[in-house]
Amino acid sequence: MSPNSSTDRILIAGAGPVGMITGLALAQAGVPVTVFDTLADVPADHRASTLHPSTLAMVDRLGMTGSLIEQGLLSPIFQFRDRVAGRLVAEFDYGNLADDPTVEVPYPFALQVEQHKTILTAYGIAKDLPDFQILREHTVMEVAQDADGVTATVETADGARQEFSGRFLIGCDGGRSQVRKVLEIDFPGFTWEERFIIVSTHYDFEAADGFGYRNYLAHPERWSALIKVPGEEKEGVWRSLFPAFGDAPDEEVLTDDWIQARYRECLPYDPPYEILHRNLYMVHQRVAASFRAGRVLLAGDAAHVNNPVGGMGMNSGIHDGLNLADKLVRIWRGEAEAEVELARYDRQRRPMAEKYVQAQSIRNKELLQETDMAVRQQRLDELAATAGDPARHRAFLRNAALYTMIEEADAIE
Repeated sequence: MSPNSSTDRILIAGAGPVGMITGLALAQAGVPVTVFDTLADVPADHRASTLHPSTLAMVDRLGMTGSLIEQGLLSPIFQFRDRVAGRLVAEFDYGNLADDPTVEVPYPFALQVEQHKTILTAYGIAKDLPDFQILREHTVMEVAQDADGVTATVETADGARQEFSGRFLIGCDGGRSQVRKVLEIDFPGFTWEERFIIVSTHYDFEAADGFGYRNYLAHPERWSALIKVPGEEKEGVWRSLFPAFGDAPDEEVLTDDWIQARYRECLPYDPPYEILHRNLYMVHQRVAASFRAGRVLLAGDAAHVNNPVGGMGMNSGIHDGLNLADKLVRIWRGEAEAEVELARYDRQRRPMAEKYVQAQSIRNKELLQETDMAVRQQRLDELAATAGDPARHRAFLRNAALYTMIEEADAIE
C-alpha cells in the first residue's frame, strides 16, 4: 500500500456521471472518497444527454439541479412519429405528472444537457469538499479483498502500479468494466445486429417541422431518433441517431455521403446538412449476474448496458449510485450492517435493471423498427391511445421517468 493512501475511505473506479455523483454524495455525507479515472480530463463527447424528472429530484439534494437547469434545455414534451405515414403519432408531456397524486414531481420535465456538463457540475461541488479526492490517469487493474477491506492495484499514465486500500470499492468503470472482469462476474445478454451512429448538426428541426427536443421516428427500415442539446455556446445542436445495417465497413458509414443519405431519408428538410460530430458504436443489452462481490459493488454501465432509445442508461446508473451511497453512509455511521445493506442493494437494483431498464429500452427500439406492418400499426395505434387517455398517459410517463422503478425498488427489503 502506498504511504500516501488511507484505508479509511471508499474507492471508486471511474469518474463518469455515476462515479462522480456517487463520490459527491458520499463526500457530502462526510465519507472519505478516492475516485480513479483513466482519462486526463472529462471528454466532451456525444454520449448521454437526457436527465429525467426523477434524476433531477435526486441530484437536487446534492446541490446540482439549479446549475444543470442553467446549462440545459427544459424538455417537458417528447414525441413519437411515424415516418411511413408522415404523421405525429403521440406526444407525451411530463407536465401531466404535476397533478398526479401518486408521485411527487418537483421537476415536471426532462433536461437536455450533455453528459460532460453533468460530470463537471458534480465535480465543481465535490472538488472543494475535504473528503473528496480524484486521481486522473489512474486505472484500477486488480482488486483484492478480505473481511476488513479492499485493495485496488492502480496503473498510472507511465505504467507504474500502486496499491490503494479502502473499506469498499465501487466499480463505475463502464460497460467494459475492468472491476467486473477481475471479479469474474458474468455479463449475460446480447449485442444488437446493427451499429448505431450519432451525428450532429446546427440545423433547426424545431423550426422546420415542429419537432420537440426529444423525438423518436418509427420506420421499418430506417428508424431514427432526434434530440436537441444546448451546445457549448448554447447555440443549439441537434443530434440524430441512425442505425447502420449490413456489412458496410465503419469507414464507409462514417463518411459524409453515407450520413447525408440517412438525413435525406429520415429528415429531408434542407439538405445537405453541416455535420459537426459523428460517433459509431455497437450497442449491447446486458445485466451483470450480480451487482456485488463481497465489499466490491457495481453501478451504472459496469452493472448494466442498454440501447439509448428512451435515455435510460445514465439515469438508471445515477439511481444505482445514489441508492448505494445512501446504504454506504448508513454502514459508515454504524447505523446498519454491511452484509444486510449491500445484499439489499443487489436485490433492489439488479432486478430493476432487468425489469425496467432492459425491458423498456428494448420495447422502445422494437416499436421504432417493427417490420410487420399490421403489428406496427397496432403498436402505434396503442401508443396514440395511451397518449390520449389521461390515466394511461400519466402511467406511461411514470415508467418513462423511472418513478415506477424507484417505487418498486424501494419496496424491496
